[in-house]
Amino acid sequence: MVTKEMQLNFSSQTLAEIFRDLYVGERSGVLALSRGNVEKKIYFDRGMILFAESGADDEDLGRRLVNEGKISAGALAEARRNISEPKDLAQALVNRGLIGKETLSHTVRYIVEHAVQSVFQWEGGTARFSEGWLLQEIFESDILLTFEVILGGIGAMVGFGPIQEAMKGLDNRLKLRQPTPVPIERLALSPAHGYILSRVDGPSRLQDVLALLPPSEEALACRFLYGLLVMGMITYDPPVVEGAFRVESILKDHADSVALEGLQERMIRETYASLKNKNPHEVLGIRPNAARETIEEAYDEAKDRFGRDRILPRVRDRLRAELAVIESRFVEAYLTLVQARSVEHGPRPEDGPAPKERHGMDDFLVRVELDKTKTKVAIEENARVAEEHYTKAKKFMRDGDPYNAIQYGKLAISYSPEDARFYFLLAECQVKNPDARWQRQAELNYVEAAKRDQWNADYRVALGRFYKKQGLKLRAKKQFEEALTLAPTHEAARLEMDSLS
Repeated sequence: MVTKEMQLNFSSQTLAEIFRDLYVGERSGVLALSRGNVEKKIYFDRGMILFAESGADDEDLGRRLVNEGKISAGALAEARRNISEPKDLAQALVNRGLIGKETLSHTVRYIVEHAVQSVFQWEGGTARFSEGWLLQEIFESDILLTFEVILGGIGAMVGFGPIQEAMKGLDNRLKLRQPTPVPIERLALSPAHGYILSRVDGPSRLQDVLALLPPSEEALACRFLYGLLVMGMITYDPPVVEGAFRVESILKDHADSVALEGLQERMIRETYASLKNKNPHEVLGIRPNAARETIEEAYDEAKDRFGRDRILPRVRDRLRAELAVIESRFVEAYLTLVQARSVEHGPRPEDGPAPKERHGMDDFLVRVELDKTKTKVAIEENARVAEEHYTKAKKFMRDGDPYNAIQYGKLAISYSPEDARFYFLLAECQVKNPDARWQRQAELNYVEAAKRDQWNADYRVALGRFYKKQGLKLRAKKQFEEALTLAPTHEAARLEMDSLS
């Protein structure tokens, strides 16, 4: 956050947030950005960019005007003799009638755009903000110029690749903030930018927007949308962080996701390679003389390790062929071992004469069909184990141990992912931690619980209370209204509605 007298290090990825914080805070003063021996100054008035300057020829007002042929070198020298600070040059030139205010404004805009874009091309540097430095009235603050200059800087920034990948990894929707911070129709947007903005309609995700664009325009779209996110023109739904958008939040989440993807990918590739030369017992990791119950347990455990709920979608898409082979090897090992155990035990006398043995693929398909009763048993067993984990989670929650409650709640979900109670328990634990990431996870689990049990008014009330605590009154009111639709006499929902009116 920018303070009255602030000095901090920045990177190209965080620079836009410094500009944004000055704008939102309506700060007036000078932002000095330096890297090595190079320093550039950006002047702000009530959060809007007024002027910029540096020692570079293209960013020195006097030299730029001479190079453009708008004033002579002699006139520049004369004006400079009568000022004490470089910032007063523009006023001196206008006062002496050496240049018109409108002619001067074109050069000033060029310098501002050039200076801002150049600092976004630095990988990093030091930012120092000094409060209260106001320029003379020759310069006029302009909110549209400020927005366009910052968007232009983001369009030129280095190190955008990780941000683009992090944005593409999010499944959150994009929506236009209402009311918008600036009048959209007055922004100088290119046709491509205008089209991209028209797609930010609430239901759309970044992937939906990119799917409609040629690959060559993907980076442009991501930079533009990132700029709108930073400046608060658009938001994620649900939000990725409470308060102003911070890029570090999505970069960290993306890094965690990439790390998990790497672990899962290595596990799948190593398993795929190791299964090629293993016998059925080794495939399931059991002893050669294991009982049928042991075989079934090992098969369930092996399948669960590579189940759809365990493997991230992008990993599953990339390694679809390897996962199919692994699953086939598990099924083959299971059927082979179960058949062998049946043969070893032989038919019981009361079963009558053994049927004639069948051969070929038809026989395999029949055995698979006959074994379908195992699926029902497995589902019932999973439900039982999930309930046990859920019971333990509730106990830890009552004992004031939310960490272990969350772990057992997640285990319950891994066995029975359709049960809304498990998601609700996770949310009730996570909401106790004020950290933004935990609050975001709590929201997602409240929403998931309400989605999986659409007739439970209590879940709607809990989600509404969560939004109310976050200051999101419209969202909270919607949840309380839906709770009353489900249960018109719900006392808690009615009291919450009254508190919002």
